[in-house]
Amino acid sequence: MSTENTTDTRQVVEGKQKMTPSEAFVETLVANGVTDMFGIMGSAFMDAMDIFAPAGIRLVPVVHEQGAAHMADGYARVSGRHGTVIGQNGPGISNCVTGIAAAYWAHSPVVIVTPEAGTNGIGLGGFQECHQLPMFQEFTKYQGHVTHPARMAEYTGRCFDRAMSEMGPTQLNIPRDYFYGEIECEIPKPAR
Repeated sequence: MSTENTTDTRQVVEGKQKMTPSEAFVETLVANGVTDMFGIMGSAFMDAMDIFAPAGIRLVPVVHEQGAAHMADGYARVSGRHGTVIGQNGPGISNCVTGIAAAYWAHSPVVIVTPEAGTNGIGLGGFQECHQLPMFQEFTKYQGHVTHPARMAEYTGRCFDRAMSEMGPTQLNIPRDYFYGEIECEIPKPAR
């Protein structure tokens, strides 16, 4: 993992384009300079994870999600860039609370991506379902909940902008079925 201030030569698509929500998510990560993400691979975001490497994003694997959240915090403190953490919905995400709380008190620009149960199963006690937004409301500067696949890039960009402008963690909550399909969107440019 390099924290050197090198020029990012990755290209982000411009203008309104047809793509999958996973591609919109990853393109927005690239637009915000994400090169490293900390977490444990999980089925909730598998479609997006498959395109991390081709987009120049390295998923740094951990043994426990709490470690991933602390690593994202440390990365943000040392590099001055966003620290990004992702985990499996439910118990994986709940393991990140302590690390995100530490980032909050240190004013670290950490973005926690929290894939959640699919929209058809929310409220039915589905696989690893839990209320993920309330878990982090005390320790985030902003919580974005993707309400439609077409808004993936918008909410992703907003979380990255708010983490930097407010110097603290933000949460991007995404129903697992919103990574799929086809949308038309424009990748937002970072505000800073």
